[in-house]
Amino acid sequence: MAPKLPDSVEGLRAAGNQSFRNGQYAEASALYCRALRLLQVRGSSDPEEESVLYSNRAACHLKDGNCTDCIKDCTSALALVPFSMKPLLRRASAYEALEKYPLAYVDYKTVLQIDNSVASALEGINRMTRALMDSLGPEWRLKLPSIPVVPVSAQKRWNSLPSENKESTKNKSKETTKSRVPSAGDVERARVLKEEGNELVKKGNHKKAIEKYNESLLFSNLESTTYSNRALCHLVLNQDKEAVKDCTEALKLDGKNVKALYRRAQAYKSLKALLW
Repeated sequence: MAPKLPDSVEGLRAAGNQSFRNGQYAEASALYCRALRLLQVRGSSDPEEESVLYSNRAACHLKDGNCTDCIKDCTSALALVPFSMKPLLRRASAYEALEKYPLAYVDYKTVLQIDNSVASALEGINRMTRALMDSLGPEWRLKLPSIPVVPVSAQKRWNSLPSENKESTKNKSKETTKSRVPSAGDVERARVLKEEGNELVKKGNHKKAIEKYNESLLFSNLESTTYSNRALCHLVLNQDKEAVKDCTEALKLDGKNVKALYRRAQAYKSLKALLW
C-alpha cells in the first residue's frame, strides 16, 4: 500500500524536497505540482510560497535536462517574487545549456548585483564572457539584452535571509571549482587584450583599460603584469583596496614583480592616510 501523501502545501513541499535530495526528481516534481494545485484550490494569495514551488520544480526539470520547462518555471517564480536568487541561477544554467549565452549572461549578472560573491554566478559570467567574445566578437557587450537594475529592496530581502540559506547558494559550486589551464589560444587572446589595455592606459583611459585587463584575465589569470597593470589603473582612480588585491595577486605569480611591490606600497600609504 502506497504511503499517504501529505494534505498540506507545506507537507507536500517538504516531501518534494526529500525526494529531490534522494535523487528522485520526477517524484519531487509531481509533489511540487500537487502543492501548486492545492494552493490554487485554496484560492489564497501566497506569492512567496508559490514562487518557491515553481523554483523547486524548475530544479527538477534542470536535473532531468528539461531546460525549456525549467526556464518557464523560473520565469513564473520570478514574476511572483522578482529578483529571487535561486530561480535566476537556475534559469541562467538552463539558458547556458541551450547555448542562449546572452540571456544566461544577463541572469548571472543580475545575481551578482544582489550578491557579488556568489561563486556559481562568478564562474558563469566568466564562461559566458568567453563564449560571447568567441561568438559575437569584441563588440559583444553592445549586442546584449538590457540588464535590469536590482532594487535595494531585493538586496535587503537577500541580506535578511538566514545565513545557512545564503551559504548553500553562494558556495554551491566551490567544491567542484578547479583552476582552468589556459590553452595556447587563450594565452594569445589574453596577451592581445592586455596590450589593448596598455594602449588605453597610455591614452589616460584607465576605466576602459580595467575592462580590457578584466577580459584578459578571463582567458588567462597566470600573467603577473596584467594584475600589476590593472593595479596602476586602480591607483589612478583612487581604488586603493582593489590596487592592493591586484598587487598581491601579481606577487603570488611573480615575487620579483617590482612594480607590484611599489604600487602596493603606494596603495597602503594612501589607505593609511585615510585613517588619520
